[in-house]
Amino acid sequence: MKDKKDLSVINCFATAFLAYFFTLPVHELFHALTHLAYGNKVTCFSAGAVASEDLIDYSSLSYFHRIMVAGGSACILNIIIGIILMVIVFKVSMGPVMRVFMIQLMGAQLSEGIGYFMIGGFFGAGDWGNVFSCFPDDPGFVTVMRIVISITGSLGFMGIFFLLSYTSYYFIKDRTDLKERNRVGFKLHLTVLITGFTVGMIITALSPYEGLSFLIGMLYNMMWISFFWGFMFTGVMKVFIPQKNRFLYELPGKPRPVLIAAAVVLILINIFVFGPGIYFN
Repeated sequence: MKDKKDLSVINCFATAFLAYFFTLPVHELFHALTHLAYGNKVTCFSAGAVASEDLIDYSSLSYFHRIMVAGGSACILNIIIGIILMVIVFKVSMGPVMRVFMIQLMGAQLSEGIGYFMIGGFFGAGDWGNVFSCFPDDPGFVTVMRIVISITGSLGFMGIFFLLSYTSYYFIKDRTDLKERNRVGFKLHLTVLITGFTVGMIITALSPYEGLSFLIGMLYNMMWISFFWGFMFTGVMKVFIPQKNRFLYELPGKPRPVLIAAAVVLILINIFVFGPGIYFN
């Protein structure tokens, strides 16, 4: 009797969809909660941005609080969550499906947070562009801040490549088998890149904000390129191959209907509900 066909790629796409959902909309939720905490009124929540009515005087706030309310809070929280997930992935025992999801979610959270550091520092765009605009009285501080987050973002983003490659070997039995490394790298990492970029560009097209043009959407969604290099380091290049075997289990090959259904439902909600945005009077 032949073995059942390996359908692990379906499970990996499902977990990638979930990782996306619990990263991008949650990132915007952090923005909304920050605005509410500081007394601003949220007028629209969408998967791509949050609109608010500014009711506070930014000039009366300390530098730290200006950074938080203007847009820095969400990126910082993404990074904190990513670090917590990294500790969980390395230290907590779990099954193969959960570990795939946790690795993808960890990479997504870190890519979102650190990626915004890099984009904000180099291009002055996105969340950090809003932050910089809150310091018209201190351009020197803005210059120093841009240099710091550019360097931090660039080094941190490259670190994600190695981190994702390192986690691949939980699913690679033979470290010398290029075909196996390629297979695992594709399913574990490229599924997130494909999902994140595709859904991200759809969200950009549906966004109610005129500022989110196609080119801006391309720039923001380049954050997912970290998963491309996670794949390259694992499946193509001889980078960071561990000396000792860390194999724990095969990628989950049997389709998980509940997992797949949850991923489909949440992504449809993300596209058709959060994409156009929810408006508040």
